[in-house]
Amino acid sequence: MHCVFHIKHIKIARLRVFLVAAPLAALGVTAFGQGLYQTAQSPPPPSSNSDSTTVPATRQPPVRNEGHGTETYPGHQPHGSDNGPAIAAGAAASVVIIGALIAHDLNSPGHFGKDGPEVPKEFDMNGFVIKGLVRPNWPVVLDFVLDSPGAAQVDIITADNKHHYRAIMTNGPNRRAYAIFHLPRDFGKEAQLAFYQIHSIPAAGTNSPPPRLRTFGIGAGDKAVGSVAIDQLTFQPATIHTSMQEFARFGFHAHSAFDGVRAEFVFTTLYNGHLLVEKDQEEKLPPIPEGERGAGIWNGNGKAGEHMLQVRAWRGLENGGDWGVAWSPDIVDVIQQ
Repeated sequence: MHCVFHIKHIKIARLRVFLVAAPLAALGVTAFGQGLYQTAQSPPPPSSNSDSTTVPATRQPPVRNEGHGTETYPGHQPHGSDNGPAIAAGAAASVVIIGALIAHDLNSPGHFGKDGPEVPKEFDMNGFVIKGLVRPNWPVVLDFVLDSPGAAQVDIITADNKHHYRAIMTNGPNRRAYAIFHLPRDFGKEAQLAFYQIHSIPAAGTNSPPPRLRTFGIGAGDKAVGSVAIDQLTFQPATIHTSMQEFARFGFHAHSAFDGVRAEFVFTTLYNGHLLVEKDQEEKLPPIPEGERGAGIWNGNGKAGEHMLQVRAWRGLENGGDWGVAWSPDIVDVIQQ
């Protein structure tokens, strides 16, 4: 199937907004426009150099004592599957409009304080957008690995389209590490909704394609950042047979207390070298205290195939609204026959 998407600027109520799509050309999907991935249109650079930064990724233990060393395990890559083209098309179609288009309760800070950050149901880890809360002067962390020279870029744009900050995070190939940056003190006045756009970019001064990106965690807010405040994700064993009533055990560690926690089991596959993700099932977990481990079992009664564990955790708006999302390096293959 060959899909064509026209990506362009839109003006609604005198607000300039941007369309953000997955890296379509690398998936066999064509889009018109220049910029992001040379296929889909990226937000233009921030209006001043003070609204951007370049930070090197590190493996140094964080300033906060987390009780364990920095996580460096890159995990396993999934195999390809027949589901790749369909997920790629779904990821490409889940275009996000960045800007204040419609005033709606679902876009209010209260909604995100109650239900947490929104991760797309289908996405490509080489380029995706998370909707979540943001506050002035917040720290933001990304835990990631690249397969070749280049960098990860994070653009944070408030939903009212008044603030935009860009961080370029450099890292060596095949080296899992994390990078932290702080938003400006004048990045709005209070908690508000923002779009966090994460994608890979080529090494500066080259014409090479963007490296393949795998993200293990992202966090925003003082209580979500040291490295990533949700870490040490485990998801085992490597294979379960549902016909034999086998199940997978999952776990994670919380460095801060979180009011809302979700364990999500996401189907994953490789397609044209890109790691694609599709949400399969979700389990609501109780609030987790600081320093505790969350754990559970999953019987694999969703979709057959390889899965990662995705954990979303957040604090209520009254507790700051800090949030984090993490993905397991482990993969569980569900065999249903």
